[in-house]
Amino acid sequence: MTLAARRGLVFPIIAVLLCGVLLSTSSGEESLDRSVIVLSPGGADGRLVATREAIAFWNQTLSDLNVRTRLLEPEIIVASPISRSLEAYVRLISSLGGRVPKGRAGPKQPVGLAELPGDIVIFLSRQPIMSFFWPIADRGRYLLAIQTDRVSALNASSVSRNVIAHELGHTLGLIHNRNSRTLMCGPCSDVFKSDEPPFLPLTPQDRARLLELDPPE
Repeated sequence: MTLAARRGLVFPIIAVLLCGVLLSTSSGEESLDRSVIVLSPGGADGRLVATREAIAFWNQTLSDLNVRTRLLEPEIIVASPISRSLEAYVRLISSLGGRVPKGRAGPKQPVGLAELPGDIVIFLSRQPIMSFFWPIADRGRYLLAIQTDRVSALNASSVSRNVIAHELGHTLGLIHNRNSRTLMCGPCSDVFKSDEPPFLPLTPQDRARLLELDPPE
């Protein structure tokens, strides 16, 4: 689907997104659906396709594990008014290596970030930053900053979707492992430069962790 690149407009993609983490189903059971907002510099950004592919990968994986959590279809915001302040914010966090030194406060969160709907906010940066995930001030919400795909290695066909899937994995509770040929590797300096199959594999430990965090009923 082609997205019109009008500044500041919101484009729902298929699903109507709900803001809460816990949604009630018609059966009365709790669903752990998570809404996703994507802030994109343009409607033709190739990382939008990669984002949908990464979401589909996780939903298929979670379904295969009989885990209740799902990532909802993303809502796309093109050229958001807060993009400029977010670019400065993610550059600061990236310069810290995605970590705040002990005893120091993190960079000040831009005004408007917490006001965005969505449990997960994916910001498609124009900069060659280090991609990372970061907690938003609200409990249980996350910002994912994804570096530009106009430089190596994100310009390789498989890299953007694996990077986005990797960061989404963190929001689901997964941590790095030392196997450089897996999705949740850390560091991943070599594998993300190659033209791998669509998605790198999860480890048995990753799958066990997902089941531990959200046991099937």
